[in-house]
Amino acid sequence: MPRTRITHAVAAVLTALLVPVTAGAADAQPLVQVHYSDVYDVLLPDPEDPNGSFCGGLVDVPLHGEVDGYFSVKDHGDGLFPYFADRFRSTLVYTNPLTGLSLTVVRVRQTKDLIITDNGDGTLTLVGLNTGALWSYGPDGELLGRQNGLSRDTFLVDTLGTADPFDDVLTLVGDPFTAGLHTTTNFCADFLAATGA
Repeated sequence: MPRTRITHAVAAVLTALLVPVTAGAADAQPLVQVHYSDVYDVLLPDPEDPNGSFCGGLVDVPLHGEVDGYFSVKDHGDGLFPYFADRFRSTLVYTNPLTGLSLTVVRVRQTKDLIITDNGDGTLTLVGLNTGALWSYGPDGELLGRQNGLSRDTFLVDTLGTADPFDDVLTLVGDPFTAGLHTTTNFCADFLAATGA
């Protein structure tokens, strides 16, 4: 399950930075702020998965990815809990190895903690917000579909008795509130239609 409070791309760096400062004095400045970017090329599905396939049987599908983002941990005044936030933009280009045609997916997303409540029993209740938009483009640059919206999720957080927020265990509580527009919902159907497979 994706964690509302952490971006895996920066977790190792942030653990070293955040743990010493969470005990510090509260102020308006972020406890941690990291700008990150990455460019990568991989083959889908994972070549080490002998049973893997992509969209119904394709193998060795090139994926080119670019991501730029900003991750922060801030104090909301009371100094009791760090609030996590991540904002990023990514471009993912999936190429059909049979035709050489590509589907491009552009995402802009923000994930952040809204409310953290101490339950008094070693657990916390976290309400998180995810907002964003996604656009998919065919090989000729034509807009094929878009999605935008938000979800608000509530989690029970087991702190495991430590002050380190990176070892917390989150359990989704109830159904998330969601709203938004979806003109496309089936990635594989869109990919195969756009790339001529």
